[in-house]
Amino acid sequence: MTNIRQLSQAQSAVSLVPQQRLSALEDWKRSKESFTASYRFSSTATALEFITLVGLLAEKVGIYPHVDWRIDAVYLRLAQGLNTEITAQTINLARRVSVDAHRLNGAAMVDYRDREATA
Repeated sequence: MTNIRQLSQAQSAVSLVPQQRLSALEDWKRSKESFTASYRFSSTATALEFITLVGLLAEKVGIYPHVDWRIDAVYLRLAQGLNTEITAQTINLARRVSVDAHRLNGAAMVDYRDREATA
């Protein structure tokens, strides 16, 4: 499976069809109502820096994720209408968020309940 870090600059995420772009985002999980990701950071300050970056990206594209912050963990949810397709704009936001999380050495959490360990 291709992940976002394996996409070369020559093969931008925009050139992929939506399903390929969605599958390239290993950090994100898709349900009928939303698109979610969770990250754990080395400190509270880094988690807050990440939240700030997410907010700045959200302002640029006009898509505002739900954010749940617990000490050093951040849970994000991009809500969609029931059974609606995730838009290219939403996928691009998720990709950019993932890049920022990994740049800050955020560890993707497999399960949302993982965040409870830090609460």
